[in-house]
Amino acid sequence: MRLKITLTLLVILLGLLTFILYVDPWEDRSEIDPDDSNALGALAIDIDYLRISNRDSNRSLTLERLENGWMLTKPYRWPANAFAVERILNQLQFLDTKVSFDTDRLVQTSSVLSDYGLAPPELTLEFGNQGNRDTVGVGHATEVGEHLYLLSSDRSQIHVVDRSLVDSLSIDIEDLRNPRIFRSSIFEVDSWNLQLSPANNLRTRVTKNDEQWVFETPIRTRADTLEVNTLLGKLLELKSLRILQPTPVDLALYGLEEPFLRIAMESDQTREALEIGNPIEPEQPSIRYAKLENRPTVFEMEIDYLPEVENAQTNLRDRRVFEIDTEFASSVSFERGGTEVFSLQKLEPDESKTDEWEILIPDEEQGLQRQKGSTLAVETALEWLNQIKAVATSSTSGFIHDAPTAADLESYGLEFPEFSISVTSDRLKDNEETMQAPIAETLLIGDPTREDRSTRYVKLAKADFVYLVSNNILEMVPDDAFRYNDRQLFDFPDDAIVNRLTITRLSNGETILDSAISQGIMPMDLISALTPLSIKSYLYDNYTSNVTIAGRRQSWAYLLKATYQWTNIDEGQTETAELYISELTGGPFLVGGSINAGTVFEFEQSFIDAFSSAVFNRVMREAPQEPFDPNIPLPDTQSEPANATVD
Repeated sequence: MRLKITLTLLVILLGLLTFILYVDPWEDRSEIDPDDSNALGALAIDIDYLRISNRDSNRSLTLERLENGWMLTKPYRWPANAFAVERILNQLQFLDTKVSFDTDRLVQTSSVLSDYGLAPPELTLEFGNQGNRDTVGVGHATEVGEHLYLLSSDRSQIHVVDRSLVDSLSIDIEDLRNPRIFRSSIFEVDSWNLQLSPANNLRTRVTKNDEQWVFETPIRTRADTLEVNTLLGKLLELKSLRILQPTPVDLALYGLEEPFLRIAMESDQTREALEIGNPIEPEQPSIRYAKLENRPTVFEMEIDYLPEVENAQTNLRDRRVFEIDTEFASSVSFERGGTEVFSLQKLEPDESKTDEWEILIPDEEQGLQRQKGSTLAVETALEWLNQIKAVATSSTSGFIHDAPTAADLESYGLEFPEFSISVTSDRLKDNEETMQAPIAETLLIGDPTREDRSTRYVKLAKADFVYLVSNNILEMVPDDAFRYNDRQLFDFPDDAIVNRLTITRLSNGETILDSAISQGIMPMDLISALTPLSIKSYLYDNYTSNVTIAGRRQSWAYLLKATYQWTNIDEGQTETAELYISELTGGPFLVGGSINAGTVFEFEQSFIDAFSSAVFNRVMREAPQEPFDPNIPLPDTQSEPANATVD
C-alpha cells in the first residue's frame, strides 16, 4: 500500500517538474501589465516605413509614407490602399501580448529559436520612423489558442501575441495597393488633355476658367461644362485590374512606346499622365495595357467608353451658338438684307412696372414708330434664342466649319445672309455676374441644307464657327413685328366693365346669348376672360373674312359683341368690341379676328373654356357610384336642355 502511494506521489512530482521545466520553465517570466500589453511598445508609433518579408514565398514588399500618403515602393512603385495599411498599423500599435519570456533561458529547456519558427522567422517585419529601423520576427502558432510567437527587435524576448497580426500581414499585394490610377479629385483638376496617336497625335485640351471649362486645343472655344465633368469623372475613376510587369524591358511589346492614348491631369500641385497601349486580347479592345508616365510598371486596365474619348473634341464642345445669355437681353434687332426691319427695346424699369418692352419700326415717311410690346412674347423668343445649338445628323456632328473661307461662307448662304438677329446682353452664358458693358452678338442665318431641309447653317458675325441648327427652333423666334404686339387686344381703361354681351351664330343668324348687367344674368367666366381680353398669340397682322384651320379654309362661325363701359366717367362712356370666332374644335385651339384691331389671333385657354360653356351650356352629369354598378342607372337627364352636350 505504501509503495502505491509512493509511486503516485512520484508521478505527480515528475509531472510538476515537467511542467515547470518544459511547459513553463521560467518562474520569473514576465506578466504583462494591462497598461503596457503591446510587445512593440513605442516602436510601433508614427511609423513611416514598413517592410514585410515572407520566408516561404521568398517575397517581400515595402511600404513608405510619403508626402501624398502611403506608397508601395517594392516590388513596384504604386499608391497603397490606405485602409489596408491602416489595418496593419493598428495591429502593430495595439498588438495584444499575452506572455513574454527571455531568450537566454531557452538553454535550460534544451530549446532553440527554430523550435518556435523564429530562426529564421516565417515573417520578418522591418519598420521605423525617420531612418530608424527595427526588425522583429514572427514564428509558429502556439499549440493552444489563437496565438503565435514574436521575436523582439533586440532578440532578447519572445512574446506570445494575437494571431490576427499574421492575418493582416498576409494580405495579397493586389489588395494592398490602391486600384485607382489617378489620385486627383474632380474638384482639384484645373486642366486635362487627351492625345490620340491614330489621329496624328491630335490633342484635345480643356481648361477650367471660373468654374467653366473651355477648349484650348485644337481650337479655342467654349466647352460643355456638364459633359466635361461627366467624362472627367469617368476618367478619374479608372482602375488598374492587375500588375503585369513591374520593370518591362521593351515597352513596344505593349504598345506603350508610342501609346494609343495619353490622358494627362493637371492641378495646382500635381501632374499625372496615363499612357494606354494595345488591347491585351484583340477581341476585347476595352481591356488594354497601360502605365503611368513617371512609373515603369505595366498594368492591365479597362476603359469601355473609348468612342467617347476619341470624339471628345466634338462631344465636349458647347453646342449653344450664342456666347451671351439672351434671356438677359436689353435689345433685339431683326434685319433683312442688311437693313433693320424692326427692333425690340427693353424700357427702363420704374417703381410700378418692370421688364416692359416696346417695338421700334423704322418708317421713311413717319420716322421711328413705337408700339407697346408683349413682355411674354419677347421673353419667350429670347428663351428660344438661348436654345439655338448645333444639331448632329447622320452625316455631320453639327459643327460644320471652324475656319471657313469666303467661298465656304457663300456656299452656306452666310457671306451675305438674307436674315440676321442681333441681341445685346450684359450676361455671358452660365455666368451670374453682370458685365460692366453689354455685349452685342449677331446671328447670321444662312441657307437650309440640301440633304435635310429641316436644318440650316448659322454663325455669329464676329466668330468663325459655322453651325448646323434646327429650323424648328428658329421658327419659334418670330421675325414679324406684329407678333410681339401687346397681348391685350383692346386698349380700354383698367376699370372698364362689360355691361352687355351677345353671341350670334353666323351661319343662320341664331342668337345664342344676349345678356346685360341690368338683367342680372351674365356668364361671369366669360366676362372675366374679356376684362381685359388677353390673347395667346397673333396669327396675321390684318383682318380676313375667313381663316385656315387644320388645312381647311372656313368662314367665321360666331360673332361676339361686348359693350364696355367706363366706370370713372360720369356720363358713362361706352364702346362695343366685335370679335369674330372660328368653329369650336373641342381642343386647345380657337381663332378669333377683329376688324377694329385689324388682326387675326389665337385665344387663350381661359377664354376657350368660358366661351365653350356659354355656347354649348354644358351640363355635367353626377359621377356614378364607386365602384361602378351597371345595375344602377345614370341620373335622369330629361331636364337637360335640348342642345346640351355631355362631357
